[in-house]
Amino acid sequence: MKFIPHLRRLAGALLVATLAATPVLASQGSMHRLHDHVPSNALAKARWLSRMPAASEVSLVFSLPLRNQQELDQLLKHLYDPNDPQHGKYLTPQEFTERFAPTQADYDAVAEYARSIGLRVTASHANRLLLDVAGPAEKVEGGFGLQLHHYQGADGRKFYAPDQDPAVPEGIAARVNGVVGLDSATSWHAHSNYHAAGTTAMATPYQIGSGPGGGLTPSNIRSAYNLANVAATGSGQVLALFELDGYNPSDVAYYAKYFGLPAVPLQNVLVDGFSGAPGTGASEVTLDIELQLALAPGVSKILVYEGPNSNKGVLDTYNRIATDNLAKQISTSWGLSEGQSSQSVIASENAIFQQMAAQGQTLYAAAGDSGAYDNGSTLSVDDPASQPYVVGVGGTRLAVASGQSYLRESAWNTNNTVAGGAGGGGVSALWSIPSWQQGVRNLASSVMRNVPDVALNADQGTGYSIYFQGGWYIFGGTSCASPLWAAFTARVNQLRSAAGQGPLGFANPVLYQLAAGSGYQGSFHDVADSTTNLYYPAITGYDNATGWGSFNGANLLAALAPTTTVPSAPAPPAAPSGLSAVAGNATVTLAWGAVSGATSYSVYRGSAPGAEGTTPIATGLGITGYSDTRVSNGTRYYYKVSATNGGGTSPLSSEVSATPSTPVVPALSITSGPTASTAPNTVLIQWSTNLASNAVLRIGTSATNLSNTFSASTLSTTHAFKLSGVARRTTYYYQVSSTAAGATVSSQVKSFVGQ
Repeated sequence: MKFIPHLRRLAGALLVATLAATPVLASQGSMHRLHDHVPSNALAKARWLSRMPAASEVSLVFSLPLRNQQELDQLLKHLYDPNDPQHGKYLTPQEFTERFAPTQADYDAVAEYARSIGLRVTASHANRLLLDVAGPAEKVEGGFGLQLHHYQGADGRKFYAPDQDPAVPEGIAARVNGVVGLDSATSWHAHSNYHAAGTTAMATPYQIGSGPGGGLTPSNIRSAYNLANVAATGSGQVLALFELDGYNPSDVAYYAKYFGLPAVPLQNVLVDGFSGAPGTGASEVTLDIELQLALAPGVSKILVYEGPNSNKGVLDTYNRIATDNLAKQISTSWGLSEGQSSQSVIASENAIFQQMAAQGQTLYAAAGDSGAYDNGSTLSVDDPASQPYVVGVGGTRLAVASGQSYLRESAWNTNNTVAGGAGGGGVSALWSIPSWQQGVRNLASSVMRNVPDVALNADQGTGYSIYFQGGWYIFGGTSCASPLWAAFTARVNQLRSAAGQGPLGFANPVLYQLAAGSGYQGSFHDVADSTTNLYYPAITGYDNATGWGSFNGANLLAALAPTTTVPSAPAPPAAPSGLSAVAGNATVTLAWGAVSGATSYSVYRGSAPGAEGTTPIATGLGITGYSDTRVSNGTRYYYKVSATNGGGTSPLSSEVSATPSTPVVPALSITSGPTASTAPNTVLIQWSTNLASNAVLRIGTSATNLSNTFSASTLSTTHAFKLSGVARRTTYYYQVSSTAAGATVSSQVKSFVGQ
């Protein structure tokens, strides 16, 4: 009788081990370890401090991938092709969610899984790309099969990190990009630097402005970049800033009053419970607001999105900007070298930035202040400036003539060292070359994304007068260039709106098209004096030090907000033919033949024959197929499609119908086993089921008294329990059972003899 307590004790220890290491009680094939969640680079130089206490609160976010990616890729091409009928017909956040967001069913499944492992859902997102959860460390460790530990980095900064990648069921792994927040090894950097005004005497061409300390003023910026005589000031537009700290509104108010600027309303949008109190990064936030105000003083308001400086805070803050869709011109001056960001963070950013592009939002990002060595030591570029749906903004050193008019620019490179500062730029190690960058001369890479796209003055020596913490400072860094490009875009969008045009949206396609044409020299200041950003030289045309250069304000405004001309329209296309409908589980999949001359298609649905109406359920489709997931099983739906080009819309196709239905689920059964494989003092009991189900094992030394029970809640079709403490030459009796969808199946009582 000593076996039973011994068996119970060892099995309990085995269960604890599965929560902290490799799962054993369920089939190994039923769990999947996500990749790239251990910050190996940070851990290699860190000192272990302690295991994270079990009760410590951990905040995480599940990242979910986009749906219908091929369709989204085609839509974005149509939206940014000026010769396409869909050009500029941006989506609303609701339309984007309906067509490309994860399904509500997938979102709910991830939420239910989080709850099942003991985590709380703390926030949901309208586009279903992120799901915020939290819980004690012991639940995080148990739920993901890992341990969390505290470390101290070589720089003295303390952080926590997991000892291995998180394990989740296969069904959840297929629904997520990753779990963000399992470590705090990285802190996002602001790309700016400053010194008190007047503390350093510098020779020409330094201190070129007329502001306090010789810094550039709002009027200096307008004069240098050919905006002094431009009437547009951003009227009617809303600017937004991505920030990871707070600021003092009194600093901004003093700046505006000092330079005679209007008191533009500032609206703080606090994310993830961030207090808004200014901290060590307040200089960045203040700089961004004041420079946007300097170049776009007529905007309706500036939205300041503020979140915590963590990977979760970064994603939640970007996502809030996208789902709000209140600002069409946005700047971010915070980043990390590509190698410092995890795959799940970068993939999540990319999904959010695609939504921004589909909605006509322009996002500018500072390209970094370490030149071509963004990580400080090797050729590398900054995220998010290297993202394919972001305009990366590099840095220059500005020289002015009399009257503060433009004279020339060089690549920003303070003293030929990373520590001294230089404009970021180079080649992405992650993103392949985008279509709008292909064929451009002088690219450092013809296969990968090149950075930056554009540039502006960023040298602290020729920097900007900024009022911060009750005093004047001279600021530099690509953090200065990015908000100024966003403010310039507010002027562009004011003029486009007045001309009846939509917002500029993701700017790179049109900027590259313009720069590759005859209008380049008039619209941009080409930096081509062979100065470098520590590696790449500034040469004629595009280069990886300054991109296409800085804006020649009035000329680029005219190019980006031209007087519209209406080309002669082609004949409308013929009606699509060959329409078919295939019913599935809560879905109907449509397909039809391509129509000559058509540029997009629309789908119409009705609940009765001929009742499709005139409002499509999907429009702007660039492919000849569509999956309707907004249907209910057991209801018949009727469909027609139309084709569109610049000449108009075709007649509707012939009608088809389909009735989605719930698939017939076979009865739960044990398909093999159970079997008991013995070894000295151990036994492995295994069986299989036809459906994914849980597992229960009852065992004892009497066929009528199976007094010990073990269970595994993970759903799987293969089940295994390995027990220790088995007594030699003793007969044990056992019975297994599994439950799925409310049905339970049990085996007969079987036996084995211990070795």
